[in-house]
Amino acid sequence: MKTKKKWIAMMLAAVLGVSTIMAGCSSGGGDTQTTGVDSSTDATAETTETTETAEAAETADFVPAAEIEVPEGKRLAVLPVDQVADETVRIAVVGMNTNTFDLYVYEGVEYATQVLADRNCVVDFISIKEHNITEYESNIRSCMVAGYDAICCNGFGEQLQDIISECTANGVPVFIFNNPAGESESDSEALSFWGQSGFEGGKALGELAVEELGGEGKYAIITGNFSLSGHEARRLGFRSVMDEYEGMELVGEYENNDLYETAYELTTNLITANPDISCIYVTAGGPGGAAQAIEDAGLSGEIVMVCHDWMPDTMPFVESGVISGVLDQEPFTQGYAPVIDAFNYLVGGITPEKVNLIEGQIATPENIDEVYVAE
Repeated sequence: MKTKKKWIAMMLAAVLGVSTIMAGCSSGGGDTQTTGVDSSTDATAETTETTETAEAAETADFVPAAEIEVPEGKRLAVLPVDQVADETVRIAVVGMNTNTFDLYVYEGVEYATQVLADRNCVVDFISIKEHNITEYESNIRSCMVAGYDAICCNGFGEQLQDIISECTANGVPVFIFNNPAGESESDSEALSFWGQSGFEGGKALGELAVEELGGEGKYAIITGNFSLSGHEARRLGFRSVMDEYEGMELVGEYENNDLYETAYELTTNLITANPDISCIYVTAGGPGGAAQAIEDAGLSGEIVMVCHDWMPDTMPFVESGVISGVLDQEPFTQGYAPVIDAFNYLVGGITPEKVNLIEGQIATPENIDEVYVAE
């Protein structure tokens, strides 16, 4: 576990010290395309601007959207409008800081921050260190009172609907990511949602697990938090598959609050209490801890483990066969896209798509070399 902690410290240092990410200003004309691109596609577009606007873009003191560099292995799901705000735009991002996934979300926020810096936009990241809905809501309200022009945040669930409505009523638009703020991704007054369908994600991993097990065996679920809508949706999606098979026996469902160490301890205890356990599903953060416990118990390849998020503390376990499948949900995109949506809405008057679902891919020991680019 010391190696994992050291990696997180190095990752945080790298994120905080991320180097310049955009190409220098070009004398060529820019355009106002705001659709996304990925790192394997040149960001080209036909300009639809008038001659006057095109000439203005040529001399503008910002990097045109079509010339923004795409990080390797990432995609820019939305691009900023080619405008500089008349007055400084202030966007607050209220995010978590509990595990590796959160660092990748922050990386996306930081990238958006640098992309928007020359468009007269300031982005502040407010870090929450535990799953405390009251504290999270309090920080969102503080951002509203502090006069931020827009707020981006994890939706978490129905508990945040009131504060989202309060922000909206006070003229502060909200853009959410990762967890929906309600039973569905569109069930709130937030202007946009970026994330994965938790139910469909859990269902996809359940189908993989059943296929690997042949429809028989004991299994357990380790979820981040039963009160978080996204985690619950995944758990229920997984259960919707497992409950169809009489041969699948549930031995228990547990919370780890997205913590690596707790996942390790829970998995170790599960193996001790159930020597014949054949499957473990981790719905949220800390899957590397569960995988490490399986490896330490000498059960690599004997227990089917499935989880979420392509991370440096999970993917090596896919390569070694400890983890049977990991579903990606693009944390970089979840951090980056809502911030760009907020800027485009405030400066360009562009109302974003309400629901932006990230399908993701499942990496397995068989296909990891084809689908995953190590960082």
